[in-house]
Amino acid sequence: MDLIERLASTDLFQHLEPLQLAQVAALAREHRVSAGTTLSRQADIGTTFFLIDSGDALVQRVDDKGFARPVGTLRAGDCYGVTSLFVSEPRDATVISRTPMNLWTIERAVFEDLLDREPAIGRAMSVPVHVAARLEMPEFPWLAESERVVLYSHRHWGPLVLTLAAGTLAMALVIGSVIAYLAKRGASWDPTLWLLIPAALYLAFVSWHWFDWLNDQLVVTTQRISYREQVALFYEARNEVPIDRIQNINIISTLLGRVLNYGTVIIETAAQTGTLALQQMPRPEDVRDAIWEQSERSQATRHAAERRLMADALASQLGIDTRERLPDADTPGEAAEHSPDPSEEPAEQATWATRFLDLMRSGGLVPRAVVRTDQVVWRKHPIFLVRSALIPGLATALSALVAVLSWFGEPSLLADRFALYPVVTLVLAMAAGFWLLWAVIDWANDRYMVTDDRIVDVEQRPFSLHSERREASLSVIQNVRFVIPHFWAALWGYGNVVVQTAGTGDFTFDRVHKPAEVQAEIFRRIEAYRERGRQQEAARRRQEMAEWFAVYRELQEPSAAAPSATGDADPPEPDGA
Repeated sequence: MDLIERLASTDLFQHLEPLQLAQVAALAREHRVSAGTTLSRQADIGTTFFLIDSGDALVQRVDDKGFARPVGTLRAGDCYGVTSLFVSEPRDATVISRTPMNLWTIERAVFEDLLDREPAIGRAMSVPVHVAARLEMPEFPWLAESERVVLYSHRHWGPLVLTLAAGTLAMALVIGSVIAYLAKRGASWDPTLWLLIPAALYLAFVSWHWFDWLNDQLVVTTQRISYREQVALFYEARNEVPIDRIQNINIISTLLGRVLNYGTVIIETAAQTGTLALQQMPRPEDVRDAIWEQSERSQATRHAAERRLMADALASQLGIDTRERLPDADTPGEAAEHSPDPSEEPAEQATWATRFLDLMRSGGLVPRAVVRTDQVVWRKHPIFLVRSALIPGLATALSALVAVLSWFGEPSLLADRFALYPVVTLVLAMAAGFWLLWAVIDWANDRYMVTDDRIVDVEQRPFSLHSERREASLSVIQNVRFVIPHFWAALWGYGNVVVQTAGTGDFTFDRVHKPAEVQAEIFRRIEAYRERGRQQEAARRRQEMAEWFAVYRELQEPSAAAPSATGDADPPEPDGA
C-alpha cells in the first residue's frame, strides 16, 4: 500500500481530497529500521507524526510510580503522534520496533507551514477531540515557554442565574410598588423618570455580577494550578500551586450543587495555610480527575526522564550503543524552549515622573525599585517612597529656603531681634534633610529577593539600627499567591505577594509593583531550581552506578599479583631445616 492510501486510511486525514493527500504526502520522509530501534521516547518533546507501513512496534510506558510496563502494540497501518503535529508536549510512551519496519514520519514544523499555505487542509482534517480542545485553550502572559493549558473554567452559571433572578424579582417588586402607589394617589406623573432610574440600577446590578463571574477563572496547566478571583478595580487575587505539590483533593457540594452539577473543590498542600478552595466549579469530579491526571502525568514524565538517564549511564558502562538510528527521532531538549533572560525587562513609556526618577537613580540618590542581576530584588512601589518622603521633602525645601534667606538678613524683623537666627534655621534645615534621608533609606532598605535557590525577605531600619532577614529554600515553597486589596492598589498597580512554605512560615512581599509579574518570576525560579535538582540527582545516580560497576569489574578481574587459590604460593619449609 502506498503512502497516500495509508494517509487516507487514518482518522486524521480520511476526509482529505486526493490533491490534499498528495500535498501531505510530499512532507513525509520514509525510514527503514531494524528490530530494537527506538522510534520515540517517553518524556521527549514530541515533534513527529509516525505512520507504519510494515512491521510491529512495542509501546511501553513508565507510570507515576516509576514502573515501566508494556501498554500496546503498533502494526502496519497504525499511526501515532497526532498530538505532536499540533502541540509541543512530552510524549506519554516509548515506542520500540520489535521487527524490521518501514514507516513514514512528518515533522510538525513543515506540517504547520503547509497548513499556513493551505488552510483548507486544516478545515478538512478530523482532529481528535482532546487535541482540538487543547488548541482552543486560551493563552496567558504568565505562562512559561514550555507550559500549556490543559483545563480552563469559570464558576458554574447556576449561582449567577439565581442571584440575577433574585435581583430581577426584587426590582420588579420595587417598580410594581411604585406604580401602584402613584396610581392610588391618582396624581398625574411622567413614568419615564420613575422607570429609567430603576432600569439603570438594574443594568448596573446585572453587569457587576456578570463581570464578577467572568473574571473568576480556574486554569490548570502542565506545571501549576492557577485560580484568579477578581472584582474589577477593587480586588484581585491569584493563587498558584505547583502541580506536583498537591496532596489531597476534596469535593464539597450542596443539594442544589448536586442537582446542577457544581461544587467546591478543595486542594491541599503541605503548607500550613496551603488550602486552595475553588468555589462553585462546574463538574467538580471532572476538575478533580483532570488535576490528578496531569499530576500523575507530570510524575510519570519525570520518572521516564530519570530512567532514560540511568539507562544511558548503564549503557555507557557496558559499552552498549543506544544511539537513535531513526534520523528524525525526537531527542531530549530538541524542542526546548528559550527561557526568558531575567535581565530583560520590558520597556515602558517614559513620562516626566519616570525621567525624574531615572535621573535620581542614575545619580545614586534613589535606589531602583527592581534590580535584575543573578537575583531579582523588589522594593515597595515608588508611590510609597513619594508618600513617605513628601512631608520631609517639603519641610526640607521650606527650611532650606528660610536658611538661605536668613544668611542674607531676611526677614529683617527676625534677623535683627535674634542673633542666632541663621544658625537655628541652618540646624532646622539639616534636621529636615536628615528626616528626608531617613525616609528614602527606610524605603530602600526593605527588600524582597529571589535567587536561583532561595527566597529572602529583608527588613532593615536606616543606618543599621535594626535588621531582620528571613530566608527559605525554593524547594519548600508550596503556594504563591498575590492580592490586589483595593481600588487604589489597582489604580497604582501594586499589591501583596504571599509565598506559602512548608513549615517555615509565609513570606509576604508587601506593596510591590506589578504583583502578577513578581508571582510569575518566583514561579519561574521555582521550576528552574527543581529542574536543576532533578538533573543533579540523575547525575548523582549515574556516578553511583559507575562506581558500582567499577567495583564489579574489580571483583570479576582480580589482580594478577594476588595469590592463587590453588596453592601456587611457596610451600613452608620443613621443621628443623
